[in-house]
Formats: sequence, structure tokens, C-alpha cells
Amino acid sequence: MIFEVNDVDAMGRIGIIKVNNKEMITPNLFPVVHPINNSVPISDLKKMGADCLFTNSYILYQNENIKEKVLKNGIHKHLNFNGIIATDSGAFQQYMYNNHGFEIKPEIIEKFQEDIESDFPVILDIPVQPDDDYKTAKIKVELTIKRAKDNITRRTSQKSHWIAPVHGGIYTDLLRKSAVEISKLDFAIFALGGLVKLFLDYRFKLAIEMLLNVKENIIPNKPIHMFGLGLPQFFSLAVACGCDLMDSAAYILFAKEERYFTLSTGTKSLNDLEEFPCNCPICSKHTPQELKNLSKELRIRMLAKHNLYVSFSELNTIRQSIREGNLWELVELRVRNHPNLVKALKVIREHKTLFESHEKLYKKHGRLYTSKESLERPLIYRYQERIKNKYRVPQEAKYLLILPELDVKGKNSPSILNWLNCLDQNAMINRRDVHVVFSSFIYGIIPIELTDTFPMGQFESIEFESSFCENYMEKVKQFFEKHGNRYHKCAILIPEYYIDQFHNQQKFLENNGLNSLKLHLKSQYKSNFKEFKDIDSIIKFFTGDD
Repeated sequence: MIFEVNDVDAMGRIGIIKVNNKEMITPNLFPVVHPINNSVPISDLKKMGADCLFTNSYILYQNENIKEKVLKNGIHKHLNFNGIIATDSGAFQQYMYNNHGFEIKPEIIEKFQEDIESDFPVILDIPVQPDDDYKTAKIKVELTIKRAKDNITRRTSQKSHWIAPVHGGIYTDLLRKSAVEISKLDFAIFALGGLVKLFLDYRFKLAIEMLLNVKENIIPNKPIHMFGLGLPQFFSLAVACGCDLMDSAAYILFAKEERYFTLSTGTKSLNDLEEFPCNCPICSKHTPQELKNLSKELRIRMLAKHNLYVSFSELNTIRQSIREGNLWELVELRVRNHPNLVKALKVIREHKTLFESHEKLYKKHGRLYTSKESLERPLIYRYQERIKNKYRVPQEAKYLLILPELDVKGKNSPSILNWLNCLDQNAMINRRDVHVVFSSFIYGIIPIELTDTFPMGQFESIEFESSFCENYMEKVKQFFEKHGNRYHKCAILIPEYYIDQFHNQQKFLENNGLNSLKLHLKSQYKSNFKEFKDIDSIIKFFTGDD
């Protein structure tokens, strides 16, 4: 198997997987199909754009009537699918239904998967249940690692490229151990398991914590798969946190419960819909009432196909967002779908260093900051770290002038440009003695010489509420703790009016952030700090003539 990464954003990766003269793009979804009875025909899945499938080898192995035919013809011919096929060993049934009567030897089911020419077979792992105690979870993790090692010694087929599950559940040390040990072994794909029950309970935060634990401890040159990730509103967050591949039967399971996927308002009951908020081939040709009037079997098929169309459409959107460098913007939009998704996004605060190490140095477009979650982006964290550790105040600077952030950022604002011209043309003070910075609610303090660099000079943001002032002041204090003693005097310009980008006069409204900034500067500089309404008064203050 070959895995080539072509583009990245956050920890999302657009890559190409090549295996057995077939290929697929990442991130991607393996729709789970029943190996014998499918509500949605495989031919329909191919028409919808599926280039990979996931099915269950254990069910085939148990069916004596079909088993020999599959062994003779292979899984691709059996399913009439020439794309990439992954097969589960049956451990999922044991996990979901806690079937203690499940009995099959690893060497038997793994040999069967090779014999039917599965592209990506899964070893017979022992999934950790969310309610397993530590001792039980540890036994399962150690046994799964042992089986992974044994699998390597038993392999005979060059066509089967194995998937190694990583387990540990809620126990971070076990998850870390599993990731480290599995990393040492020759597997094509690493897959995080034990997630389905978390998704059913909307425990997205725990699932993300588990994924990030794995990303921090596993080698980066192989795709990361998440078992059972089915809700499309969760896809973008999972991809941003490092998920390359996923499989799901949710599209059909939800359809059987007459539940309809949306990206904007979550899953809906078909009975609650008067109109379809979608224009996929199913929704554009039918009304909700028409689907209700169909036979149960056909209704399930139509809903399942819609759910898959939504899932594939979201993956298209995610991949395009990665190419454009807008994945974080998409994530912040999607998490509004459910409060538990918002909670899950907050986990990035605890892993800022990990995310920052994957963040691009520059992007083609400026950034958009549209929610309070935007303030936690790795790009902002990177800026703060570099201002603290790599930035130097200009050597000639004696005085600090703080300008407010207006509707147009940096030097492109009509008012800012006018103020800078006044400063440049004054005859009372050497221009190089005055260091100009901007007060930014997003970045804290932005030195004027950095405003033409990415991303400080290329962003748009909403007006943040005063309740987020604490975040702003943390960044401001960091700047002044590191660089504040370089200046003899400090002044801040608080105008009564300014000229906006449309050349209209607007009243300047102070916020709690600026008030807190002024209090901090008064404390640090005492009488050497003052606020003013115009540039001329600031120049006089710096020269001692105020």
C-alpha cells in the first residue's frame, strides 16, 4: 500500500491511498454493507461515488451456503464491487452486543480474510467497552497487541494490507501504550476502536480526546481510521483532529428508524418534516409525504441513500476546505449543530502545541473569526508564542503608540492611514523613536511591522462580546511582560470618531477590552502613560510638551 499526502490543514490530510491497482482519496468514508443482504444495492453505492466499502467477513464465514462461493470467487466478485474493500473480523459484533458466546480463533478468521482477497482486513481484536474497568481494559489491550504481533507472523497474502486496531477506551495510559506498541508493527492502517457506543450517546468530547491521544503517540506516516464514525456533522472536527478514514453503518441504521441526516440541524424524524432541506437526487424528486407513503423497505432505501448523499457531500466540502485552508472555519460552523460538538471542540485548548506543529506557515487566503471558538485556533496560539519568544522591539524605539483596531485591519483603514501620515510628517519627534502597535481583540498586540504578514494583516472578525475580554487581556499582558520595559512612555489613541472603509464617519465605541488595557498600562507605566483623542497631543506627550 502507498499513502501519499498532498495537502494539509489543521491535522486534516488530503492523501491518495493506492492498493492492489486501486486508489482512493482521503479523508474518506467506507460505507458499511451487509455481505449478504443490502438495503441499498452495491450498484447504487457505486453511482453515488463510493470508491470503498466495509463489510463483515465473520458473517460470511458463518454462512455455509455462501462461504465456499466467496472463497472461490473472492469478496470483490461476491459484492460486485471493483473498488477498495475492507473487512471486519467479527470483533464489532462482540463489542456492540457483548456476545460472550462469540468464538472463533484469530488465525482462522484472519486466514479467511486473506483467502477472499480483502484489500484491508482487520485482525481479530478485543475492543474495550466504555464501561470496562481498568483491569479488564488492560487485559483486552494487551491481548489485542499480542494478536497484532501474531498476525504478522501468519500473513501469507501480498494482496491483503492489514488494519491494526488501537484500544484503551477512557484510560489514557492504555490508549498511549496501545498506540506506541502498534506503531512498531508493520500495518497499513491504524484504527481507533471502541467508539460506536460513544457516538450513540453523543459523547463526542471523549472520542476526540481518544483520537488526539493516539495522534500524539503513533507514527504519522500511516492513515488513521475511526471505527463507526457515522454522523456527518462530526466529520469535519474528526478530520481536523487527524482522522483520515472512517466507516459507518449509521446511514442505514438511522434510515431504519426513519431518521434523516442534515448538516445544519442534526438528524430529523421523517414524521417531523414537511419539506426536505436538501436537494440531493432523493430529496429533489420526492416530498416527505411521498416517502411516508412508500413501502417500508423502499422508504428505508430512499432515506439511506439520502443519508449517504449528505455524508459524501460533507466529505467533498471537507476536502475542499483543506485545499483552501478553511477547515477550522468549517469546523466552527458544524459544531453549532449540537452542544456536545461545541464541548468537543474545546478539547483543542489542551493540545495547542500538537495542533500548532501541524499548522501551515501561510495560506492563500485571510482568516475569518466568527465565534468565540475562533479565539482558540492554533494559528493564534502560534502568534502568541512567536511574539513571546522570537519577536524583538525595534532597537530605536523609545515610545509606544497603541492604535485601536477598526473595521479595516492594519494600515489599510482610512483613519489609520491618516494618523500614520500625521506621525510620519511631524517635525517634533524622530519617527523612528515611536513604535506603533495595534490593539487586536484576536491577537492582543500587533506591531505595525507585522501587519503585512500572514495572518495578522489578512483577517476579518466579528465584534466579540465583552465577556471574552479575559482572553484578550491574557495576550496583552504577555506582550507587556516580555517587551513593556523597552519603552519610556506609552500612549493610546481613543478617537471620538473614525472613517470606515466606505468613507463614512462612525462613532468609536470603546469596549471592556480597551478599558482593561488602559488600566493595565496605567499600572505598568504610571505617569508615563496617557490616552489621547488625536495624534498631535500624543506627539507633544512624547516630547514632554503636553
